[in-house]
Amino acid sequence: MLKYEWKKFFSKTANKVILAAVILIAVGYSFLAAESMSYVNPDGTHIAGAGKITAGRRLAADKNRWKGELTAERIAEAVKSYQELRWQYPQDLPDTEYGKTVQSYWDILNFAANVYVMEPAFLPDVIAQMTEEDLDHIYDIYTANLQKMAEEYGETPEQEEFIRKQYEKIELPADYEAYDSWETMSMYIQTYVIILAVVIGFMAAGIFDEEFRNHAELVFFAAKYGRSKAAVNKIAAGMITATVIYWAGVGIMSLLSFGMMGASGFHTPYQLSDPDSIYVMTQGQRYLLIVVCGYIASLLSASTTMLVTAKMRTAKVAVCLPFFMFCVMLFIARSLSNVTRIVYYTTDVLTNIVQAVKVPTLFQVGGMVIPQIPFVAALYFAVSVLLLPFIYRSYSRYGLGRQKRQVHS
Repeated sequence: MLKYEWKKFFSKTANKVILAAVILIAVGYSFLAAESMSYVNPDGTHIAGAGKITAGRRLAADKNRWKGELTAERIAEAVKSYQELRWQYPQDLPDTEYGKTVQSYWDILNFAANVYVMEPAFLPDVIAQMTEEDLDHIYDIYTANLQKMAEEYGETPEQEEFIRKQYEKIELPADYEAYDSWETMSMYIQTYVIILAVVIGFMAAGIFDEEFRNHAELVFFAAKYGRSKAAVNKIAAGMITATVIYWAGVGIMSLLSFGMMGASGFHTPYQLSDPDSIYVMTQGQRYLLIVVCGYIASLLSASTTMLVTAKMRTAKVAVCLPFFMFCVMLFIARSLSNVTRIVYYTTDVLTNIVQAVKVPTLFQVGGMVIPQIPFVAALYFAVSVLLLPFIYRSYSRYGLGRQKRQVHS
């Protein structure tokens, strides 16, 4: 029966067109991600045209001259080099100097500036005011600033202690490797998983809508296993379809993108780009976190649309839900974030991990403190699974009440 449901699903022209579009979007996004990378040659010329596809690998090769343990001495070397160039060229830094030297240690400059002030600032101004003593004690300054952040972010003693323990997990000195491909892909894959979640919801709704739309529900439920095995197989087909489409789309996009840009920097600490984040992980782990949360969003999208379709006997309302949960809700949450904390735990968080990891949002029950992302991921994964019995009940019991009334009459 499961094979039959799959055959029906993939035989629909509309589904074939949608799947082709999903693949084309993955391919298109892969090239857009690769072409968004910027590389300046040592002679000051910007790589352009078809050569932009290789910009990511060239940039990684240039930056990886600094690969390895990022000691205070190495940070000082990069900062002093930049300070000398800014003194030499007070107006505008020539592209030749940027391509020859500055480009290779730009990430290190950003890290030094961010840990020094721990707030958004104009990098040249911050670097210019750093003294030799500051550079010698850069990690001491970073550690002291993290303690201040723990006091600022922690709304209760338990939260403050939790954040402090998270910061203690940060390994210093940091270990550096160029991570531009992971940072770039984190932005593009996040947009793509929203598209997948919406598409999967639309397609999953059609699995339950078909009999109602074709007015074949009486035949379906009159079959020997129509109310039991057949209903279970429809649910299984919906969830398996969501899984296959999601991982196929993400897999295609990831393979193409990293194939062009390279995968340098998987193990680079995420704190190099966001020093005060409470999520202690690598750049690659952040990418995987985005992908896993996107998968949970897709499962939730499938189970929600199947339930609403089974309840309402039509997919017209159900197909709109994923767009509301992951697109519209994002804008609602932004506008209400200063009014209520409930929006920090809504469905849109699953598809907005890039922003969520930057904000130290915590959930507390008694003395237990849970960060926003694992709480939301666990919550909605549980919801997507717990909805399945309700889908089965709603669909398999269709028309039973009417039959009972007819029997009694």
